[in-house]
Amino acid sequence: MLLVTSVIVKVIGAVYKIPLTAFIGAVGRGYFATAYNLYLPLHAVIMGAMPIALSRLVSKYNASDDKKMLSSLRKGSMSLFALIGVIGSLILVAAAKPYSVLIAASPDSVYTMLVLAPNLFFCCLAACYRGYYEGYLNMLPTSVSQTVEAVFKTVFGLLFAKICMAYMIGEYRESGMLFGNAFADEREALSFIYPFSSAAAMLGVTAGSLGSLLFVFIYDKINHPCLPYAAGRDGRRELFSFSLPIMLSCAVQSIFQFIDTASVQYALNCSALSSIRTMYSAPLELSQTLSRDTVTYVYGLFCTALDFKNLIPGITMALGVCAVPAICREYERKNFEKTASLINSIYKYTSLLSVFLSGFIFICAGDILKLFYGASSPDVVTGCEQLVKYFAITAPLYSFASSSVFFVQALGKPEKSVMPYVVSGIIRCVLNVTLVMNERFILNGAIISGAAGYFVMFIMNERYVKKLSRVRFLVKNILIKPAVIGIFSCFLSNFLFFKINFLQNLFVKLLIEMTIFGSIYCILCFFAKVLDFKEIFSMLNFKKNGLNT
Repeated sequence: MLLVTSVIVKVIGAVYKIPLTAFIGAVGRGYFATAYNLYLPLHAVIMGAMPIALSRLVSKYNASDDKKMLSSLRKGSMSLFALIGVIGSLILVAAAKPYSVLIAASPDSVYTMLVLAPNLFFCCLAACYRGYYEGYLNMLPTSVSQTVEAVFKTVFGLLFAKICMAYMIGEYRESGMLFGNAFADEREALSFIYPFSSAAAMLGVTAGSLGSLLFVFIYDKINHPCLPYAAGRDGRRELFSFSLPIMLSCAVQSIFQFIDTASVQYALNCSALSSIRTMYSAPLELSQTLSRDTVTYVYGLFCTALDFKNLIPGITMALGVCAVPAICREYERKNFEKTASLINSIYKYTSLLSVFLSGFIFICAGDILKLFYGASSPDVVTGCEQLVKYFAITAPLYSFASSSVFFVQALGKPEKSVMPYVVSGIIRCVLNVTLVMNERFILNGAIISGAAGYFVMFIMNERYVKKLSRVRFLVKNILIKPAVIGIFSCFLSNFLFFKINFLQNLFVKLLIEMTIFGSIYCILCFFAKVLDFKEIFSMLNFKKNGLNT
């Protein structure tokens, strides 16, 4: 259920960015991305720790049928999540101005950051409900609330951005001024408008989180389990105690993620402007970007390409979220054989899914970008195609690293994932500064650094997983076979794609290309015995297996 929902949410998110980029341009996307650079570390610390910890503890006490502790966790988690949400929002407000001025060198992005701040509070409260029901292996609240959030974000984000752009452009064309400021031409006026339109679009993100919270609140009122009364203090204490090492792990990850993105921006700002304009001359000329907005524009291109890469680990992450309570249950029962089987199963399907998505995005990058941005922002197509291809090649590494972190947490040792984050973060930051400032790489250097850092993180986490669960990592079925199948599928599909180049409708062409690539990929998977029908039917037979896969 979560996997299907993740696909739906990611598709909605991708579709949302098409008209959004048309409204606010690549420069506006740069402001949008800058706000997220500050927001995401705080979001990751909270959302990467508290819901997972709550899910695992609910699964643990549900397995032992301890209803009083379940009641205590339910009551204690609400106040704890609310408090952390308030603190996170206040930190974001306090840090907005210093970050936008001193680090991002983009003072106007402060408006977008401030609009985003309440989002943390709403996300925290919604995550409390989600984590509680995930502990019972009930993924319905999480799935539906994520979909509601994506739909609300899309509808209200585009609506607010369009209203803002229409109003301000209308004011300029009528009076030649905006808020008492005169401009030499429309390009100057648009440069002034972009920060406000970006903030208006971000207001839709906050509306989406509020909609998600309202859904899970109503769902809980109707469906919450009947439990005996118990004070929430014990549950709150245990939840915080168990969350602390996960929060430390997520904090380390967030700090280095923050430094990672900041180092890319810093390196771009320190790079020779002439080198940047030379490498990205075609999209810069198409977009008519002002010289002073060059770095923000190029960073906006990078973040647009990053959206496509993030689709892959974003979808496969659903497998890891589902794995936490299931692996925890078997591990608590000392059923190491079943634990190892679950871990290898999640790894294999993470590999198969991520390689499939990576291969398709790699060979169809141009058509995908043209479908999304060809009409509204042709400069984005020109500037992002190569970046999207390179990101697609490295995306499976991010999926593996994400899964390995979930496994360490599910096995009750979240503190063990701290050191891999530290090592990975140092590698990424050092390589960012070294490679992004090199005129031969620029943004390509950030892709190399990310791949290297997350590969090391996966290797280090996998060593801990093997030690804790006694699982033997099946390299042949999990790594080698899917990689070879993906490469052969790309070659064979690329050959057949030439036969449909006459199609003018990009959407129809992409559907046919996906059908061709997917068919070849699945046939090769069955031929190589990576998949078999018996295993698939066994997975779908929930009652017989006793597991909610």
